[in-house]
Amino acid sequence: MQTKKETEKLYYGWLILALCFFLIMCGFGIRTSMGVFIVPIENDLGWNRANISRVLSLGILIGAFSFLVVGYLNDKYGGKIIICLSLILLGISIILMSTINSILSFVFIYAFVGSFASSGIGFVTMHTLLSKWFFAKRSLAISISVVGGSFGPLLFGPLSSYLIETYQWRTAFVILGVFILFIASPLAVVFLKNNPNQVVNNEGNDKNVPNNNTLITKGPLFTFHWKDALKTFPFWQLSIAYLICGITTNILSVHFVPFAIDEGIEPLTAASIFGGMMGLNSIGVMLAAYLSHRISQKFVLGSAYAIRALAYLMLLGVGGETGMILFAVMAGMSWLPTVSMTSLLTADIYGLRNLGTLNGMSNMYHQIGGALCVLLTGEIQQLTGSYRIPFMVAGLTLIIASIIAFTIKEKKYSYKYNPISI
Repeated sequence: MQTKKETEKLYYGWLILALCFFLIMCGFGIRTSMGVFIVPIENDLGWNRANISRVLSLGILIGAFSFLVVGYLNDKYGGKIIICLSLILLGISIILMSTINSILSFVFIYAFVGSFASSGIGFVTMHTLLSKWFFAKRSLAISISVVGGSFGPLLFGPLSSYLIETYQWRTAFVILGVFILFIASPLAVVFLKNNPNQVVNNEGNDKNVPNNNTLITKGPLFTFHWKDALKTFPFWQLSIAYLICGITTNILSVHFVPFAIDEGIEPLTAASIFGGMMGLNSIGVMLAAYLSHRISQKFVLGSAYAIRALAYLMLLGVGGETGMILFAVMAGMSWLPTVSMTSLLTADIYGLRNLGTLNGMSNMYHQIGGALCVLLTGEIQQLTGSYRIPFMVAGLTLIIASIIAFTIKEKKYSYKYNPISI
């Protein structure tokens, strides 16, 4: 006869979590490593940085609206089919990136195909899926999955730089695309499930998801239709703060490595600093998960934005390699905790019924902010030869995001503080 401890180990949700971690690591890691490819593409094809930035910002903008589509389809058809199809499409698009010879082909492959594909394996689908598999341990599960987003750049940033130096950038894209297409995609097809009901003899769910003997709880703002959330203040607080989050992270994904190279840092060192910054997210995310069980989630969210604002001050105020390392530590610790806390607050305030669509909308605003910032940063750098102005503006906007987060009335609207049994 199995012990309680042995039964708990059989819970299929932990395999789902491990798979989500891996897929987020791959997708997030490869897309955020695009900054490593900018200088080699510039040198090989003779493009200027402003043109490349325009394409990258267009990709972020298209990704913003694709989040809304993906979130809606996720609620309608389930996460597995969306994630699996997106992985296949992402692998193909990365391989096709090795063939680009014109801005038009770059726009189509990266900005259109790649953006839609990466949205399907992002936090919108993964966090909606995990919220159905985990109940009491939802904060832990979502935070662990977000750590995949920190390990991704830590792995794929230096790896991409190494592949470029060893095989050139076109071959590097082929290798990365083959990895997604023939390793990540089959794993998702075989093991991914939409919810615990799809697993025969699933055990251990008494600790993770409500069973038939558990009272179902809802909160004051749980939605029947996603439009109901648009009439409430917390949704817009979370979305506006997340828009600023997009401004201050996408600028780093695209422009940090070129900025470091412009400052005299070797390309591999710059990629390693960026990878280390993203690797530190694992500490920040797990610390945020720990704190969210002991203090309010809004306080954790607001603090993360404030620390990131201080990081930008270190980057511009201290300068040089020392300033970059200080920035990497502080920005790394505060980058992805905002993702997990935003997802958790959305689930706790509005419930699971329309979570995919609501996560899609908040991520849409995140990417709209990122797209505009990446575009303007490229234009300003082209005009002034410097990143100081856009980086300074990014730091100032984080003060606004921090204030907004601190003013969310979590104790009034979260089901954790106001459970309604039905």
